[in-house]
Amino acid sequence: MSRLTKKPADLLITGGMVLPLPQNSALLSPGAVALQAGRIAAVGDPEAILGEYEAARTIDAAGCLVMPGLVNAHTHAAMTCYRGIADDLPLMDWLNRYIFPAEAKSDGDQVYWSTLLACAEMIRSGTTLFFDMYLFEGRVADAAKEAGVRALVGEVLYDFPSPNYGPIEKGLEYTEALIERWQGDPLIRVAVEPHALYTCSPDLLTRCRALAEKHGAPLAIHLS
Repeated sequence: MSRLTKKPADLLITGGMVLPLPQNSALLSPGAVALQAGRIAAVGDPEAILGEYEAARTIDAAGCLVMPGLVNAHTHAAMTCYRGIADDLPLMDWLNRYIFPAEAKSDGDQVYWSTLLACAEMIRSGTTLFFDMYLFEGRVADAAKEAGVRALVGEVLYDFPSPNYGPIEKGLEYTEALIERWQGDPLIRVAVEPHALYTCSPDLLTRCRALAEKHGAPLAIHLS
């Protein structure tokens, strides 16, 4: 194929070992990937891909593994700022004596910057989608959007007052506002997230389910 008839691509990744994930797919070593408009346009032999596509940017991935991004199915991304605090204690001691008191002094800016740090660490390790449950989740969404990472976020809901929204009625309103704010965004989606069976009453769990069903949103909780 001549240069004039090559297909345009935004990015070409060549020379690395390419690991496709469809069943029975073989490892390509070396392989190449063409990306166009945010999607994978082609995967194959480097010579074939370079002969078919041209792009303004090409990455030489020799010595690297090229694969789909990893997914972290449960995170508290902003808790990077609490890393190492009393992490040798039983759960309830850790929560009640250290984490809940620290979080009571938290604010949206702290959550935003701590989440940006978490996003940088996730990107560096190959994680491109995370499912988050924490406080000030609107700021978590802002940070993920800024970092260009896909995120499913949800404000933690429990029966006692939150440092973010106060009483639980405001928490349900905050969650609904988040769902409406990010509806249709290509990177951010919002879930309804009651904290756990030991911090949420049956009534709250029922109301959370109703809110999730109203908007077709995922529902997440700590089961154990």
